[in-house]
Amino acid sequence: MLKQTTLLAALLATPFAVMAAEEQGPWTGAAELGTIFTSGNTETQSINGNFGVKHDGEVWDSELKLQALTSKEDGTTSKEKYSGLVQFDRNYTEHSYLAIVAQQERARFSGYTYQSTISAGYGYRIINEDNMELDAEIGPGYRRDKLEATDEIQEEAIGRFALSYNWTIREGVKFVELFSVESGDSNTIYKSETGLQSQINGSLATKLTYKVKYVEEVPADKENTDSEFGVTLVYSF
Repeated sequence: MLKQTTLLAALLATPFAVMAAEEQGPWTGAAELGTIFTSGNTETQSINGNFGVKHDGEVWDSELKLQALTSKEDGTTSKEKYSGLVQFDRNYTEHSYLAIVAQQERARFSGYTYQSTISAGYGYRIINEDNMELDAEIGPGYRRDKLEATDEIQEEAIGRFALSYNWTIREGVKFVELFSVESGDSNTIYKSETGLQSQINGSLATKLTYKVKYVEEVPADKENTDSEFGVTLVYSF
């Protein structure tokens, strides 16, 4: 475990050291919050929060995403999930870059204490226009999961493929599609996120998001597919 932690720290520290020496580029970010309350035959309470920040440098681009979701029904927690992702892109040309991605998810009732991956691969900006971007990434990685019931650690090498599509339909309206596959000998995980954001005024917008996660091999009595639909208020900065 110490060896993997040291390797992860070294990979993540290198881009920070390089960016510190770069001329500062623009920072952008957004914070999202959505809540749902119902009463009657059943009482439910759901809170969905997201935070993201991105920095575009001359050589290195960096991005951080944090997500949290909690849901209660009649006072009992029915869903609880926290996840984080950090990505560093080392730009070589207008279209080509090296993508370093580390992420971890902790979801109650999924059968896992945590699921984490780290990967480094080749990225290519297929479309790089003012109103539309399409990025594709492919490369090797490493997965480390911990089973909740037995505390067993599952580790394996993986291959990662990801697509990221952003389309500004018109001023104030943006469509986003994220898709990834992380495949190893023991398990394969598919993730999809579809979002539509509409500006209200100034820095405020509303966002509709639909997420799907499919895990081929899951612990006993757990579902392979997990889906979420969220409506959030977005503050951009």
